[in-house]
Amino acid sequence: MGDTLTDEAGEVRPRWYVLKVAVLQEFVVQEWLKGEPGVLDAWLPTEKAWRNQSRGHRRKVPYKKKIAPGYVFVCVDHQIAWDVLRQQSNGKVLGVVGHEGRPLPVPEGQMRAMKQLPKTIQKIYAERAAASAIVPGIKARIKDDSGVMAGWVVDVSEVNGGIAKVLVPLFGEREAEVSTNNLARLQDIAS
Repeated sequence: MGDTLTDEAGEVRPRWYVLKVAVLQEFVVQEWLKGEPGVLDAWLPTEKAWRNQSRGHRRKVPYKKKIAPGYVFVCVDHQIAWDVLRQQSNGKVLGVVGHEGRPLPVPEGQMRAMKQLPKTIQKIYAERAAASAIVPGIKARIKDDSGVMAGWVVDVSEVNGGIAKVLVPLFGEREAEVSTNNLARLQDIAS
């Protein structure tokens, strides 16, 4: 382990780096790194996913799906001898992401954005599922963030590429285009 990583003012500034890791060894390396001196955090971006159970009852079981297979993010507060770290890992760590042989630290702002990635992916999946529920022939409510038509109940006449044509109850049912993200399907509407 080398010197403490500091900024221009002499304050300790931990830095994030990206390690290249052997296939299917990401979780092992993440846990191993957490116990190493000078390592403040080891992070592997994952999302919750489902797969069929291999034996017994046919049901889906949750698991952690790797978002960036082959990579582990590591936060250190000391200079690291990357070649020594690689040797200590018994072939699990293949190297560190860098430029011209020098490891490149990941800027703090980008790491904050990366840490939000699993939540962002889940939000996208939820929006996609909600949008796929919008089909021609149903009634839908226009969501609150849609401006003047917010809260209106409309009939969906056509859906194409994330845009729904709806019949607006204005001046004899005029047709308007609305993003499917701005529509919420109504299950039962009393006539």
